Amino acid sequence: MASIRILYQPIMRLADLRTDYVEVLSRSAKTDGTLRGAETIVGAMTGAERSMRLTASIMQRCLLEYEAFGFAGQDLRLAFNLPLDAMLHPGLVEEIETLRAQSRLPTRNIHFELTESHPVHDLEAAKTAITSLGNAGYGLALDDITPATPNLAALMNMPFRAIKRDRSVVAGPRGTNTKFIHSIVTHASANQQDVIAEGIETQILRDDLRSRGVTHGQGFLFSHPLPGAALQDFLRRT
Repeated sequence: MASIRILYQPIMRLADLRTDYVEVLSRSAKTDGTLRGAETIVGAMTGAERSMRLTASIMQRCLLEYEAFGFAGQDLRLAFNLPLDAMLHPGLVEEIETLRAQSRLPTRNIHFELTESHPVHDLEAAKTAITSLGNAGYGLALDDITPATPNLAALMNMPFRAIKRDRSVVAGPRGTNTKFIHSIVTHASANQQDVIAEGIETQILRDDLRSRGVTHGQGFLFSHPLPGAALQDFLRRT
């Protein structure tokens, strides 16, 4: 846990360009203090047990910073990445509830972005876990979706509050993924779900996505990933 570093990237409402919440990004540090890429953490999340342990460590570190930087006073909402295979850990909800209770953070301030970095074969078990977290009051988003996402049709019918499109879909040439983007927005609108676009780097792209029904955006146009102190400054300015 000592080598984990926490960064935060704001997720903005496209309607008013205000921060809605922040995605918690974890990086592991080398002995000289430089940070490894995200793939190091993702690659370590193999199997339900290991994924759950690492997720718990990241949450614990972040919740300590949440108190230290005074984010509670700003009612800041946090989004944690959670591999779908970690959903199958039998102690998932209890572990998360214990960490949340220690920080006295309300469930509405914690979101989970669920991604299928490793294939999940028991979709019914995943749906049960997703439903349990949702019923406990946590926000849930289906993360990093593309036309090639495994089991996409089944996942889209699970009780998510938001659908997050991968940057490869967002940043591709206009028209390349138009049909896919339209289908996601149509589905989300019918189910009262937010649609989040990653990888927004220009105002033109931001405005185009907003015109096509995307509700939230994330990317370098708004902010690079920030350490806690820099996030404090960002939130004061926006």
